[in-house]
Amino acid sequence: MTRRDVLSRFAFGLTFLPALAFAPRALLWSLLFEPDAPLVSAKPLLPNPFTHDGKALVVMVHGRDQAAMLAEGVALLGGMTSLALAGKRVLVKPNVVNNRPPPSTTSPKVVNAVVRLIQTAGGEVTVADSSGMLRFPTFENLSETGVRGAAESVGARVLALEEHPWVRVQPPSATVATSYLVSRPVYEADIFLNLPVVKTHQFAHYSCSLKNLVGIVHPRNRPSIRFLSGQWHDRIAELNLAVHPHLTIADATTMMIAGGPTSGTPAQANVLLFSGDRVALDAVAVALIRSYGAWPKVEGKTVWAQRQIKRAGELGLGVKEPSQMELLVRSLEPQDDEFARRADTVRRDVMSA
Repeated sequence: MTRRDVLSRFAFGLTFLPALAFAPRALLWSLLFEPDAPLVSAKPLLPNPFTHDGKALVVMVHGRDQAAMLAEGVALLGGMTSLALAGKRVLVKPNVVNNRPPPSTTSPKVVNAVVRLIQTAGGEVTVADSSGMLRFPTFENLSETGVRGAAESVGARVLALEEHPWVRVQPPSATVATSYLVSRPVYEADIFLNLPVVKTHQFAHYSCSLKNLVGIVHPRNRPSIRFLSGQWHDRIAELNLAVHPHLTIADATTMMIAGGPTSGTPAQANVLLFSGDRVALDAVAVALIRSYGAWPKVEGKTVWAQRQIKRAGELGLGVKEPSQMELLVRSLEPQDDEFARRADTVRRDVMSA
């Protein structure tokens, strides 16, 4: 860590610890007392169903109609039939870190469109998250952001994960996060769909697919509890060893290009990212953030040298290098020269080793 990183973490601690005095009783209880949780095996990592010529597909779709973008992105992936959603319990995990609108949180319009897509394929949908600890209770955030209404209006169930049981995992390959509690509803879902927002982060540097899974982990085991640690990136990657998204759809309709994670500088990118490989998708997300040139924390090294991405690749959670992935780009807006230039920049960046 640099001297600036240490001071930043220390400043966060000075804010975090006093804030606990005013935190909801439920949060204090969960931090002080560990719940009973059965020990289970980490879920096996299944083959990625969305590939082309043996390479992990990442699809970038640009437009203004979220439902049309979603349909186009899924079609470019090859469709949802490989997930066999009919009759399955599908858990959709957006990013609802607090009660603020995008880019702090996933767009309700995107959540609504994803739920309807799954229902069309015959899946039974639950939308669930657990917010940043000092922003509890999650259920209020789900309501105030509009995510709850967007999901319930089309018949989905909505959960605040901290109100539900946990299971314990001890992934053999973990070296930092060696034992932690994971939401039981997420662990027991037949299909897990990750729905992060693309944004920047003061300590994790960026937040997308990998970072979004911190929200399924018990508050006692989250990186923010160890705010002075220099192992945020490794811990985030290792918290992904417990369960594995079958598909990630990242919301960059309104993304964050500086600051974060609870507030920051927005950019109207009008993009959705799709992949069955969370590491490949994060590489594209970082390249998209870098294309705006507003966040130094992701500069100075290649996309593939970002520590979250590098550690996740070492753990076998996804691809390790650009030769193992393919990026498909489609715009639903005719003659958008600005997006075309940005997409070229992203492609060059992400395909450079």
